[in-house]
Amino acid sequence: MRAATSIPVVVAALLLAGCGGGGGDEKDVAARPVPPEATQLSPQRILKSPTLRSTDVARGFVRISGLVQEPGADGRVLVLEQDGTARWLDGDRPAAGPPFLDLRTLVSTKDEQGLLGLAFVPGAKGERVVVHYTDKKSHTQVVRFAVRDGRVDPGSAETLLEVEQPYANNNGGEPVIGPDGRLYVGLGDGGSAYDPRQEAQDRESQLGKILSTDPTAAKPSWRQVAIGVRNPWRLSFDARTGDLWVADAGRDSAEQQTQEVDRIPASDLRRRRTVNLGWPAFEGARDQTNRRLTSGLPLVWPVVSYPQRDGCNVVGGRVIRGAAAKALPVLRDRYVFGDTCTSLVSSIPADDGPGQEVRREGITVPQVTAFLFDRRGRLLVGGQDGAVRRLRDAR
Repeated sequence: MRAATSIPVVVAALLLAGCGGGGGDEKDVAARPVPPEATQLSPQRILKSPTLRSTDVARGFVRISGLVQEPGADGRVLVLEQDGTARWLDGDRPAAGPPFLDLRTLVSTKDEQGLLGLAFVPGAKGERVVVHYTDKKSHTQVVRFAVRDGRVDPGSAETLLEVEQPYANNNGGEPVIGPDGRLYVGLGDGGSAYDPRQEAQDRESQLGKILSTDPTAAKPSWRQVAIGVRNPWRLSFDARTGDLWVADAGRDSAEQQTQEVDRIPASDLRRRRTVNLGWPAFEGARDQTNRRLTSGLPLVWPVVSYPQRDGCNVVGGRVIRGAAAKALPVLRDRYVFGDTCTSLVSSIPADDGPGQEVRREGITVPQVTAFLFDRRGRLLVGGQDGAVRRLRDAR
């Protein structure tokens, strides 16, 4: 992500069970694979007539960093703010009164740090949450809290993961609950440029990884779902296939830097097989020959990659299925996503392989940072300008 815009993007590491495996030996360095031709920079199609239109739902939030659906048939929408607060969406404004979550005394917001995500613990009826934030020491914290009297109780904190961050950028993204009931968390490579410490390919480090654990366990045992991640800003699951979609933000300081979208097959998740997304040995399909590649893991090539001229910070969205597809038929069976820097909203076919054409939907959403399809059938988009908007069919 761009440090200059202070957008939160996605840890002495706390080595938890399931995250080991010698990554630093020469025997682990793989021969360089050749990327399939289809994984080169994706073709672009910019629509002359917008397929979508945007309408304001609410204003008055501050630097939105996430949108979360409360459990239950009547679950409300929770809006996360980078400074460490989370407020309910109430009509066209933030709900009155104290926020649902207030960690402002604990959270650092410099550069790309801050409140990065929140997930409700399954089976807890909204009475427990897991929160991902950057603390005042610039460390990543994944913490479980109890909800009492309608608000998160800061005094109930149970640390699930703490990881030291060497730099203030590439600090990772949101926690999400998968179809299997497990908690998935994306962590960036620790920052600076081109992963100088080569953390993402080091299996002894939790930086540059997607990790998973049982969110209800008293002592969580983390496992590596994926290594080779740069800065995963948004994870989401396809409701039909169970595939995990990852938007991995690239650096904006050089023309060759790319943004990419990856898809981890549900079959790998079910088998608990760790995959390699390639960074920093590969940026998209571009071989960075001075960076190591850990062997012994399946290499997952990006579904989409695009260069800096088309955007500098990809923001993961949703695969549009079921009720969402009925509300937005133009996006049926497509993965919709955004880019904070260009404010463009785009989509690709969700069921096809790498190299798909990126369809620019002819609409922009200022400083987009989050997507949510809520229980009222609305595709909501949050932005750093503090507004929540709804995307509708343009027809």
